Amino acid sequence: MKNSPVFKICFSGLLLALIIIFTRFLSLQNIPVLPFVRISFGPGLIIFASLFLGPIYGGAIGGLSDILGIVLVPSALGYGINPWFTLVYTFLGVLPWCLLKLFNIIKNKKISFAIFLVVFISLLTFGNIYLFVGNNFGSVSLDIATKIIISISSIVLSILTICLIVLINKKYESLNVLNFAIISLISEVIMMTILNSIVKSIFFGTEFFVIFFFQVIALFINVPMNTFLLSFLFKTVNRIAK
Repeated sequence: MKNSPVFKICFSGLLLALIIIFTRFLSLQNIPVLPFVRISFGPGLIIFASLFLGPIYGGAIGGLSDILGIVLVPSALGYGINPWFTLVYTFLGVLPWCLLKLFNIIKNKKISFAIFLVVFISLLTFGNIYLFVGNNFGSVSLDIATKIIISISSIVLSILTICLIVLINKKYESLNVLNFAIISLISEVIMMTILNSIVKSIFFGTEFFVIFFFQVIALFINVPMNTFLLSFLFKTVNRIAK
């Protein structure tokens, strides 16, 4: 049934509706301390669509979620459809499937976890260096006390994220949760943190590294959230399939 075109089309419609609802109505955005950032289950559902339905359906769902989201729920600031944002979300629906094929070759969970740690710690290091060396934070003003609080918070969040990944891995032992974590992390870094920041920097006329910095901070929330979502959805789908 999973490979049936009818099932894939119907399931794609359901995922598309959920992505629009979570992205446009049930998301955290316009946060004073995290400008340019939106926190929602939307990207996680697009990643799930890619892994579960394949890159064609995943890419279509990702692109359509952006287009239909703007059409059905127009931006309060008057922004219309931006093809570059649409392209980012389209590739977000393609990349995870490619990464899954790559990491399926790596059977050793310790290697997957080591890759995850290297990427994650690298981002944490960049964030803290930019926090104390950079002087441009867009519309947000940060004094030294605030920077110290953010730095400590980012380290604590990093530790919590790693602990959560380990706990999720124990809870869903039948699934390769570590692969979900690294796929989510790399997908978020490439598509939402790097490419999305480039588009936003052009679109909003803000320096790239300012947006990139805040997107990195959002990763500490998005990655464990996406990892749990992917594990829960695959576990649920597998249970229903039985």
